[in-house]
Amino acid sequence: MSRIAPIDPQTATGRRRELLDQVQKMLGSTPNFLRVFAQSPAALAGFLGLHGALLRGSLDAATRERIALLAAESNGCAYCVAAHTAGARQTGLSDAEILAARQGGSSEERAAAAVRFAQAVLEHTGDVSGAELRAVREAGFSEGDIVEIVTHVALNTLTNTLARVGQIDIDYPEVALLAKAGAQT
Repeated sequence: MSRIAPIDPQTATGRRRELLDQVQKMLGSTPNFLRVFAQSPAALAGFLGLHGALLRGSLDAATRERIALLAAESNGCAYCVAAHTAGARQTGLSDAEILAARQGGSSEERAAAAVRFAQAVLEHTGDVSGAELRAVREAGFSEGDIVEIVTHVALNTLTNTLARVGQIDIDYPEVALLAKAGAQT
């Protein structure tokens, strides 16, 4: 059971209701994660604004999902791994490609460069090396693309953190987190 109560869209009022109606219209459903976010209309509005802006950015949907999968796995967020596995499948990514993203790679060279850079951002809390930055540039990513990769890492880290704090009930087909080397079982 979620440690932060999700807002019921049917009984929500005011700004919460407006935002949850917007989510329903956009997604065709109202996932538990966004229902928890609705506890703070300001936080939900901020998330939806940044998320919506990034949907219109330069990174394609498959690359965005790869970054989200990597972040969710790296941050140990079972809810987000499940949600983004579903999203990745909708973009046409195969199970092998989804697994590769969760492990920090891709069979596609350019996508692999984006995921490796995102992994460096996560692992080094932004303190990436010149070589890591050069590698993503050499793969054909512009300065704007690099800023978007960093923004996707940050946005996904936010959502991973909220999902873990709230222990939000997973309303997607569950996907087990990968065992990490040296992890306690």
